[in-house]
Amino acid sequence: MLSWSSTEAGTPADLGAVVEGQGDAGLPFGAELVAFVEAIAGWDDAALVAARARLAAAAGDAFMIDAAAVAANFEMMTRVADGTGARFPASTAAARTALAARLSIGGMISAR
Repeated sequence: MLSWSSTEAGTPADLGAVVEGQGDAGLPFGAELVAFVEAIAGWDDAALVAARARLAAAAGDAFMIDAAAVAANFEMMTRVADGTGARFPASTAAARTALAARLSIGGMISAR
């Protein structure tokens, strides 16, 4: 979704930077957004508080709240899909395999 939506908005995201958790991914407020998402995925509450404050200071409270809602929604969608056994259609397998290789995500725990 990020790849599509950022391209549609005229600011294509560098998905490699997102996966690496470094840089700004070519997005407005990208460095703060990447740091926020990294903190959401981590276990350090202090890092999350700091990253949330930096994103809100740079982009505004509404932007930070939207970013948190998107992250929460992705977590929810993943859990629902895993719980129901949903899988991507075979017709998308080649494209998804290529994207997974590009992003080096095959070694993640949730990789299937």
